[in-house]
Amino acid sequence: MTAIRLVVALLAVLAVAGCQAPMAEPQLDGSIAIAGENISVAPESVYAGVRAVADADVTPPARISVLPNASAFRSLPGFSAGRLPRFYEVVGFHNTTVPDGSTLDRMENGATYNTGLIYILPAPDGDPGSTEWVLAHEFGHYVNLQLGRVGDLGAKLGSSADEAYVARAIREGATVFTTDTYLKRYGNRTEPTAPMYERLIGTLPAGEYARFGLSKYVHGYRYVSSRVEDPSGLDNVFEQPPTTSEQLLHGYAPGEEPPAELNVTVEATETWGVSGTDRLGEAFVRYALENGVDSQRAADAAAGWGVDRLYYLRPASGGNTSYAWTFRWDDAANASAFERTVEVYFEERADRHETGWKLANTFASVREPTDRTTVLLFGNRSLVSETESTATGQGQVHIGLPEKPSVDGEASQ
Repeated sequence: MTAIRLVVALLAVLAVAGCQAPMAEPQLDGSIAIAGENISVAPESVYAGVRAVADADVTPPARISVLPNASAFRSLPGFSAGRLPRFYEVVGFHNTTVPDGSTLDRMENGATYNTGLIYILPAPDGDPGSTEWVLAHEFGHYVNLQLGRVGDLGAKLGSSADEAYVARAIREGATVFTTDTYLKRYGNRTEPTAPMYERLIGTLPAGEYARFGLSKYVHGYRYVSSRVEDPSGLDNVFEQPPTTSEQLLHGYAPGEEPPAELNVTVEATETWGVSGTDRLGEAFVRYALENGVDSQRAADAAAGWGVDRLYYLRPASGGNTSYAWTFRWDDAANASAFERTVEVYFEERADRHETGWKLANTFASVREPTDRTTVLLFGNRSLVSETESTATGQGQVHIGLPEKPSVDGEASQ
């Protein structure tokens, strides 16, 4: 599948703060063709500057395509604002807060593909400073792709949602770092782009999936800039990346704080079975909890993450999937803090039920097999009320699924 690199749009109030006298720009032999709309910035000079700060001898792209409007941008391959994975919706994420035609929707944006194709969407006012940073950002992605860094990064990480978060955060963080270094040395604006992503997060409400997505830019930039002093040293991060969002969020070296041991045995029945698993990671836990508690409490509760594993549970008779989200925490105090926070989270989002809580058409409960392990059950009422979770040792959890079949009207959603 084509890999797309999207620059999240910035609000108009975060426009150019002023001008400075840039350093003498490096020159680029040849030209970069422009397809589509006209722009007021020479892409050759921007690319030459990005290539210089990256210290990379990479042939420039043959052309860039300038799109006329946000609708054209949304129609690009790989761009989708469709429905989220069902479990994400169960825990409270949504992507409906920012409507088409809003200020956010109208702002500058860009996309770079691993084939070398580059698209940009300038701001409606044609501001050269906005066009310049978008070009620099996309050229940063282009350079990393051409150097093989993105492919190497993917080969070093697994396929879990947690590792996908890390991979995107490193790609975007490295590109923001490169963009801001370019702007500082050669650009015609004084304000870097990194702080703007943090401000934009502040405009998005808890539960908005774009907030979780934008956090990859913020935490990725912080991590990358803590490991290297100059974009010319980015190989160090791509070759030895963090492997969990915990490492990324807290600035740990790749070998520090590896995932804790958690062995979960799910005993399937003729009624219920496991259809898949995933690791979601500390970052997901943090932003999911924001849907019911304030941001600081969510971050504190997630910070004791040792490892997690989500199990997708399918009824044999068909119907909606239920879920067992299992955790092992750094210590008993962290487990207790998480469980107390989760109860507040449920109280905010759900109604009390005899087996726990009812969120819309989904039931939920909290189990504590040991003082360091937690199991959150979501979905069918029978599944939530009758599933057994017990400890069989340190870091070992047994989940016994019920024999009772789903009853009409009990399935979640």
